Amino acid sequence: MIRVLFIFQQAFSLWMLVDAIRRGCRSYWYLVVLMPFGEWVYFFMVKVHDPQFDWIRLTFKRLTTPKTSLETRRRRVEQAPTYEATFALAEALYEDKQYREAMDRYAAARHLDHEDPDVLRGIARCQIALGDYDAAIENLKKLMDSDPSFGDYVAWKEAAYALSQADRHDEAHKLLDQLVAASPRLEHRALYAHYLMQADRLDSAREQLELGLFEYAEAPKFLKRRDRGWARQVRKMLKQIPEPALS
Repeated sequence: MIRVLFIFQQAFSLWMLVDAIRRGCRSYWYLVVLMPFGEWVYFFMVKVHDPQFDWIRLTFKRLTTPKTSLETRRRRVEQAPTYEATFALAEALYEDKQYREAMDRYAAARHLDHEDPDVLRGIARCQIALGDYDAAIENLKKLMDSDPSFGDYVAWKEAAYALSQADRHDEAHKLLDQLVAASPRLEHRALYAHYLMQADRLDSAREQLELGLFEYAEAPKFLKRRDRGWARQVRKMLKQIPEPALS
């Protein structure tokens, strides 16, 4: 039993180290992973934010965070306008689709903590919801410049959506081309292909999907487990693209 646990621990540590390398994390994370139990620190600080682990974060949040009304959150900010209270109110307002007030609260939180990237992302999400795509793109580009892999490359994904909504399709494609060059994950190739298909660039979309499946087939088993759902999605997308005509 001890031997099995040791093998599991070593495999898990290797998974976290490879993930940190593929994600392009800052060098200190490699040292953290190699420390005793550092792989678990990395998992709960970085890896748990991946979409497939949403259920862990949401379950933990439900268990540890009591439901608080908007009025209660507003009173807390009035009584003590701390960063934590202001940001929590902004998040609650966004979830309640009160985007203009949410953006104002995010801006107030940013005055209190200029370094928190979640605030800038919050402002950008509100701008997207309100249709101010150009402003959202500028803020998301700031996020990409300061921390390219923030939130599992979420700024890239949301910037591509905003560029597409603003009819700036060539810029969206260029951005996603840079994303798959920096992080050629199957998810990212599928996203790129999605926007290429929308622009009727079917040959380029097929190229991204087929390359993604080739890389998936050559990937280690733990990466295949991570991307199994994306592989199914990519195969469905390929079926939507007509076969190229024979010359």
